[in-house]
Amino acid sequence: MASDLTPAPATWPRIVAAHLLPGVFAVAVFAGTAPLLHRAGYPPVWGMILAVLFVVVPVEVVLLRRSGHRPDLALPSRADVLRRLLPTLVAALLAPGMLAWLEPALQHLFGRVLPVWWRLDPVPAQAPAWHTILTVVGWLLAFVVVGPIVEEAYFRGVLLPAIPARPAVAVLTNAALFTVYHLWQPATWLTVFVFTLPLTIVARRPGGVVVAMIVHCGVNAVTYAALLAGLAHR
Repeated sequence: MASDLTPAPATWPRIVAAHLLPGVFAVAVFAGTAPLLHRAGYPPVWGMILAVLFVVVPVEVVLLRRSGHRPDLALPSRADVLRRLLPTLVAALLAPGMLAWLEPALQHLFGRVLPVWWRLDPVPAQAPAWHTILTVVGWLLAFVVVGPIVEEAYFRGVLLPAIPARPAVAVLTNAALFTVYHLWQPATWLTVFVFTLPLTIVARRPGGVVVAMIVHCGVNAVTYAALLAGLAHR
């Protein structure tokens, strides 16, 4: 029997709940731990890393298993991978870059209303070396490897095919709800949306979920490397 939180049977309330619930859990854990970490002198981003690794990922795996739908994780042929990977990777890298100029203003806007501990600093400023090491390792696990792989299996492998709409509407709906699922970073919603669109489009093709996983991990790795490089040159 399907859980009330899974997308089967495919009704719009179930679809919306299945997309957003992991994000609600993530924000609840982050909001409960980040202020305590901040007051204790630890990086608040650890709260989000813990939320992803120990709440979001397990919740998405459970919902995936209870959905009754197996995501298509078959490896496409080498030719298909190359043919789909390159344009998807280019689109996922360039599309957010076209909107990157908006992010500082949005960060400033949300920074005026969100508490100081809400910032997800990739490397804590003036922190002990062990803080930085734990942050980098945790960030790589949560946001570059484990998180993106499970997200693609769940959002693109299970939820996308379950959306009761025409393909174009399903793609836009999945990308939009995946964007809002990132409740912990509202200032990046525009860039998350345009980043997600190429992944959602390619995931509809046979073997496309694996391509989406590779691109998601790759883009997040490139983005984090750029952040670290920028901080190193300050």
